[in-house]
Amino acid sequence: MTATVVRAQGDLEGALRQVAHKIFAVCKAKTAQEPLVVGLCGGRSVVGLLSALQAESVNQPRDLLGRIQFFMVDERLVPLTDEQSNYGGLKRLLFDNLVEQGAITLTQLHPFVTETTQGDFGCSRYREELRASGGKFTVVVLGVGEDGHIAGLFPHHPALAEQGETFLHFHDSPKPPADRMSASPALITGAELSVILALGEGKRAAWTAFHDNSVAVEACPSRLALKAKECLVVTDLE
Repeated sequence: MTATVVRAQGDLEGALRQVAHKIFAVCKAKTAQEPLVVGLCGGRSVVGLLSALQAESVNQPRDLLGRIQFFMVDERLVPLTDEQSNYGGLKRLLFDNLVEQGAITLTQLHPFVTETTQGDFGCSRYREELRASGGKFTVVVLGVGEDGHIAGLFPHHPALAEQGETFLHFHDSPKPPADRMSASPALITGAELSVILALGEGKRAAWTAFHDNSVAVEACPSRLALKAKECLVVTDLE
């Protein structure tokens, strides 16, 4: 499919508010009986969108906000208190504020807890936690790396071959830290809406590959997002 592109040149804040509005619109379109799950990534690219989501949340019905379950799309295999924890960043920049405002409760937050005593570091438990919340992402937010990676799915990495709707752990990430958890390709492509953040000059090669239909997913994993029901991209690149 073709992605809808939101151009951010000169007004990144406005572009991200537009994306935040779209995320909530997709959630509003679901019936009251349908589960709502938003999968969020870590990293620098998502910071501005977190601010936009918080700002846009004040315009949303409280009953809608109270239904959304927040999951991690990727995580480092570290304690939640570690400064490298993706969840820790989301907590500081978004979750704490929404909880303090009474917009959401702690029960709606689903951090990935690294369980070092388990062979899969807690991935099977997290998969069951997602299943209990509906089993798939309504919206998945993905920052794009310079190499075109999304979540913990790096170019030519064996994780791209996983077929199931699950969470994966591995210890050979080409980008430090080596120990990571990631949503599988099937979880990402099964989303109602995928949001891609391609921001900064360093992402230009990845941005070019994302739009090149001759480039395989194995070489540019961000192209997985195009297989979701709807794909929205925000970029400040021409």
